[in-house]
Amino acid sequence: MHTVSHLVISLLLGAASAFATAAPVSPEYTSFGPLAGATYGGSGIPNNPSAITYREGFTIALTAHQRYDAPKLLNDGEGTYFATPGTTLSPKNVLGSTWNVGYYVHVDQPTIAESGLSFKLFYDLDAGMNTDEDKLGVLDLSTFFSIGAGGTALDTKQDSQNMLFAFLATPSPLVTPPTGGASFNPQANGHYSFILAAYNGQGDELGRSAINVQVGEVPEPGVFALLGLGAAGLVAARRRKQQA
Repeated sequence: MHTVSHLVISLLLGAASAFATAAPVSPEYTSFGPLAGATYGGSGIPNNPSAITYREGFTIALTAHQRYDAPKLLNDGEGTYFATPGTTLSPKNVLGSTWNVGYYVHVDQPTIAESGLSFKLFYDLDAGMNTDEDKLGVLDLSTFFSIGAGGTALDTKQDSQNMLFAFLATPSPLVTPPTGGASFNPQANGHYSFILAAYNGQGDELGRSAINVQVGEVPEPGVFALLGLGAAGLVAARRRKQQA
């Protein structure tokens, strides 16, 4: 019996370890909510709750939102957004999926900019839930982010990207497509992960915002209320335990 128990525990630990290795990127942020002044590079783009990360000298944020007249995205209040599969056409007849990912970068201390600050957007084209971070595509935002002569100017860079845009699957000096050759299918249900990260001149990560987008079955709004109550209960229980 003792041997069987140890075997069961070993199998469970092994399964948990394998799951952790294959787990998608977890949402990360300082706060999750509306970001004042963010337009995500367009007019009429909804200022959905964003995964916002504040660091000394800069602010970065990620969000997901519907494209044009597509259904509005819901979110769980903790960095995961829910979208519907399908495609939409822009006013210029550019085909895209029903949802976009928006990024926001603001540098508010010139001395930070002078130190070689850079930013990268990591993006996911694979609908599977086991996309590891090192398999994500990378869009280098450093060229787009102009600090100004001598690093004395403050700057904000924000934009919105659609995973169906061809340049994200094409290697270039600014784009490293995801490894494995995955192609984005806007009609497929799936799970997608995104990271916006900041680095210093030595390549050390200074901070990140990360979100997930779940495409497919969208939970009813009441489900989020129940999840919120459950999370509140866990927090209260944890506090009671700490006070005991």
